[in-house]
Amino acid sequence: MKHNKLHGVAHNYAVSMAGGLSFVVPNRVIHTHVFAEAESNKNGYLVADFLSGEVQGAYPEGEVAQALPSFAKALPEFCEKHNVDVADYKALLVRFIADPDGNRFVVTVEDRTGRRSSREYFGSQGERSETVDELGRRRPKVLSTPLD
Repeated sequence: MKHNKLHGVAHNYAVSMAGGLSFVVPNRVIHTHVFAEAESNKNGYLVADFLSGEVQGAYPEGEVAQALPSFAKALPEFCEKHNVDVADYKALLVRFIADPDGNRFVVTVEDRTGRRSSREYFGSQGERSETVDELGRRRPKVLSTPLD
């Protein structure tokens, strides 16, 4: 599976949580305030592992910690709908960040070959972060260090 395709599916899955109202879990609507929980954390972020259903930095009994196991369980079906095998993911981590620069999230994907990369998105709708290159052209922002 192409690495970019895995990132696209991971981005769509992360947006479903970032938006606050998710319909990805069959027969269930999940409401989360992921950025509010991230903001209340002393570091200003939390990290969701969509493969294991675990989260770091969220309230132990909060909305995100309660919702993430359901997201992990629904991921194979979501991947299948997008013509991706969930086994192609070795890691699917999302860091939700709330700080003075605004809400954003970083999606880190590792594929079965071990290729690992991260992409940053702004807002709850997940617009891709951009930078300007040396010739003044707008380019997607590349993060130098993926999440561990």
